[in-house]
Amino acid sequence: MESLIRIVNKLQDVFSVFGEQQLTDLPQIVNLPQIVVVGTQSSGKSSVLESLVGKSFLPRGTGVVTRAPLVIQMIRYTEETRKSMLKSSYTEDSENITEWVEFLHKPNLFYFDFDMVRNEIECETNNLAGNNKGITNKQIVLKIHTNRYDLTFVDLPGITKVAVGDQPDDIDEQIQKLILSYVKQSNSIILAVVTANTDPSTSESLQIAKKLDPDGIRTIAVVTKLDLIDEGTQQDTKDLLCGHRIPVKLGIIGVVNRSQKDIVENKSMDATLTSETEFLKTNYPDICTKHGNKALAHTLQLVLITHIKKVYPKLKIELEEMKNKLGKKLLVLHTPDNKISFLIGLLKDISKSYEDTMNGNQNDVSVDQIVGGASIARIFQQKYLKTINAIEPLQDLSNENIAKVLLNTSGTNQSTFVNEKALQKILSRQLKNLIEPSLDCVELVRNEMLNILNSIDIRLLDTLKRYPQLNEDVRKVFEKLLEENVKNIKDFIASYIESYQECLNTANPDFILEIVKSNNTIQEEILAAANITNCVNEDTSDNLISQPCFTFGQSIPQPIPDKMAQLKKIEINRIQMLNQLLSGINNQDVSLESSEQVKLHRDLSQCYFEYIRKIVRDFVPKRIKHKMINSFLKVLDKRLNEEIFQTYLIEKKIDEVLLEDETFQKDRNNIETKLDAVRKALKNMVDIQYY
Repeated sequence: MESLIRIVNKLQDVFSVFGEQQLTDLPQIVNLPQIVVVGTQSSGKSSVLESLVGKSFLPRGTGVVTRAPLVIQMIRYTEETRKSMLKSSYTEDSENITEWVEFLHKPNLFYFDFDMVRNEIECETNNLAGNNKGITNKQIVLKIHTNRYDLTFVDLPGITKVAVGDQPDDIDEQIQKLILSYVKQSNSIILAVVTANTDPSTSESLQIAKKLDPDGIRTIAVVTKLDLIDEGTQQDTKDLLCGHRIPVKLGIIGVVNRSQKDIVENKSMDATLTSETEFLKTNYPDICTKHGNKALAHTLQLVLITHIKKVYPKLKIELEEMKNKLGKKLLVLHTPDNKISFLIGLLKDISKSYEDTMNGNQNDVSVDQIVGGASIARIFQQKYLKTINAIEPLQDLSNENIAKVLLNTSGTNQSTFVNEKALQKILSRQLKNLIEPSLDCVELVRNEMLNILNSIDIRLLDTLKRYPQLNEDVRKVFEKLLEENVKNIKDFIASYIESYQECLNTANPDFILEIVKSNNTIQEEILAAANITNCVNEDTSDNLISQPCFTFGQSIPQPIPDKMAQLKKIEINRIQMLNQLLSGINNQDVSLESSEQVKLHRDLSQCYFEYIRKIVRDFVPKRIKHKMINSFLKVLDKRLNEEIFQTYLIEKKIDEVLLEDETFQKDRNNIETKLDAVRKALKNMVDIQYY
């Protein structure tokens, strides 16, 4: 069973290439089963770890001494392993060599002197965290080969509240953040170190454990300094050790470690364990076998092995997922074997992906934002139509302006009943307001089509980023092709609207219908201006009295029982009247007051503007789709081929433009390293299934 711990040790070695137990560019899924040691600086945390190891090897001093996560792997060696080590280190066989240490950052170098181990921890800490007493999340991994047992734990910086000396002012926040990054991992077992001579409810380590493990299902409490409590409080301490005061599920174990006096006097670990056993037998005879450093080591082994077996299936799945993600990333960064084929394929894929994105056929449909063709449709609906519908038909046109146009277009003659020359001038002025928002719509679509290039398949975009020159040239082709289309379409739309400015057709049935559909006030004003009266009268019982009549035609009274049919009849008659009015059939020499003419031309201008606005707002989006979007998509693949591939081929620049950005070379090496680590981890995990 102990071999399970050794397998996890191998996994920790493998993932040390990530700096900490996660990948910075992938979700945090490297969540290894491990024991995480949490305690304040004065809790006796270091003494607990040294008692477990059986050697004094941890740096000591004031302030934050542990400034990097220290992964301590205890490995019980065999005699064969020991001889192999002695042979490879060219060390003479000696019965005195019963423990040795290796550091992951110094492979094939063996330490037999634990004072040297302490010095190396201090040196590597300064190397990783600097000399300014700051902390780092980069791990130091040391393997302690021992004849005791297999066990692994992570020693974290002691919790502190106040910066001392040249420590950073936010040292407490830095330490809390580092501790939480380990404790929050669901596969971590929390070893919370608590002192017996303080109230456990105020323990920082227990508060952190309770916050991240509220049910206490993965927390072990270690109670230190049992020998420092008052004799009168031993019963309280016994209650504490029996689990009556700390709600943790994996156990509460009391220990007696070396005092500061023992450390100064260099009291041996064996002597310390003997003293601890005697103390527990004397003061807690009925529970002494459940406490002490030996009981702690046994419990930690059992808990860790059980935990490894429990989380193995999920951990294996997570590693498989990580391998697949890294493999996909590496695939994007692969170096092409045939650069010509690679370039042709890449340009075709870009064109295809762009067209798919525009038409809504992309594989990965975004749930976070509007992209592709949908973003252009939104421009039409939410920007263009909203803007063009908000234009007032008679914007900046007063009755006085209309009267002056009527007079100025009549010259020396009296203004006619419907002055078409004046109407044309007025409408030319008002319809001009439709041009600018229509051309602005073209620009908005052009900009969005350039943005859509950034929404194509992310793998293609990542590939383009690898080759800065190629990326720049592809974008230039897009910009150039769009510019050609934009100029043509702007000219056509402006000319289209100008044709309505210059050529009026007031006899158009659609315009007549626009007047009929206008509000009643406008209809009545136009009809009144032509001296046309509505003779329709209806009683309160909706019975027909007579039907409409007008001065230049006779009405034939005819009862119509159906009111809806009557209303339809009114509409037909009004269309006939307006046709006569606007087509010049009414030749009666009627002298109209200037105000009546102004009112008539104002109303006709408003109706005609609405009539043309409907045409324009329907035409502009269609023209953009047809001559800007569809035309662009039809020639994109051809233009990319001609202006990039063919040009590169003729100028022999393919090797030049496929020079990678140096950051991508680093990324590829980084991903290859991580992928290799994950593969090794999976290979190591195969052994777990046999336990």
